[in-house]
Amino acid sequence: MALLSEAQWKSLARLYAMGPVGIEYDGSGYGAAGSWGVILSLREHDPTLAREVTRLDPANRRMIYLVVITEAGERFYEEHRRLYNALYLKSD
Repeated sequence: MALLSEAQWKSLARLYAMGPVGIEYDGSGYGAAGSWGVILSLREHDPTLAREVTRLDPANRRMIYLVVITEAGERFYEEHRRLYNALYLKSD
């Protein structure tokens, strides 16, 4: 298994923090979750760590596009948090 890049790990951590709520498409991408390339790499990871979903916003009668962490992504985050935080978190 190859290590996730720092950008992939930070994106996964943001998605983990948002849980099933996910991160909404902002008109130009899922900026809060990371670049499109990073999201694609998480989506194409084996197992899939993130996925795109649509939900209906009944109040505004529109579709909302989101990227969310998968169950496999949650497990991956929880199992590898200490390793990746040691690799990528900078101490001040």
